[in-house]
Amino acid sequence: MSDDEAMTAGLPGGARHARIAIVGSGPLAAEVLRNLGLVGIPAAVHSPESFWATLRLTDLQECYCAVAAGIDRQAARRLNQLSQVAGVDFVNVSLGTDGITIESFPFGSDARCACLECEAPVDGAEAPRRAPDPIAASIAGASGAAAALHCSGHGARRLSLPVPGGAGVATLIERRSGCPACSAPWRAPRVIRTRNRWSARESLAQVAQDLSGQTLRLSDALVTACECADCGPVDALADMINRPAAECAAGVQACPDCGSASVRIEARELFSLGELMARFGDGPVPARFALAEIGGAPVCFDLEAGTARDADGAV
Repeated sequence: MSDDEAMTAGLPGGARHARIAIVGSGPLAAEVLRNLGLVGIPAAVHSPESFWATLRLTDLQECYCAVAAGIDRQAARRLNQLSQVAGVDFVNVSLGTDGITIESFPFGSDARCACLECEAPVDGAEAPRRAPDPIAASIAGASGAAAALHCSGHGARRLSLPVPGGAGVATLIERRSGCPACSAPWRAPRVIRTRNRWSARESLAQVAQDLSGQTLRLSDALVTACECADCGPVDALADMINRPAAECAAGVQACPDCGSASVRIEARELFSLGELMARFGDGPVPARFALAEIGGAPVCFDLEAGTARDADGAV
């Protein structure tokens, strides 16, 4: 049994019945889970490497809160994004050289609060992490569990706790103008479950044509072009087109034809409805959801509803 399976063992229904979703591994995630269990709150732990695939949007909407327990900033940013869309509170717990940091973002009650990226490091550098310490992890886990249960309210906050001992410092996290994740006017979208197919039925062909210019922002950036700067288009790279950029970027080290490290990958998140229909037709878009502004209101299309991962068989 894996560490994650051991931490979620005994929870009826697993993630589907969880009221708090924890993303993390190791002592810190285990301590958050243990402290929630002490007060009878069912939770499920997801691996930082795979939660983007295992934590469904519809399951997260049934939760009180999502907790990032000691994960890297890129994974925390993605969980921040997912929590914003789901309208669920988000808590980020980290253990660094200066002690414990707990950031609370009450997206469930204050959609206009600051988000994790509002105070992202300018240089994008990772904060130094603390080596595993049972006592520090226990304190951090208990504090993170408490923050998850009391996150609701107004305004995002950060609590810094020196380890060991010392008084904590609480500060308000201000919303940043131009933040890539919650730049104004961010509003929690209405989530609509829909099939992940992009060819219009005959009866809706004209409607689809009229809406072809509608812009959608996908949850995942997709590769739109991939070629060698020296060779030009390469057949072996064609399979990367329309795939998630996160999967492709690390897998291309050099041109398979000439061997040079000159492969250029173009990727983006914004597409028109007409372009998605042309690119994917009857096939699914490899993204979790799509955001759009329709009639002046934000809408999120949950693209997981009709996929094989939906065990309920919903379409």
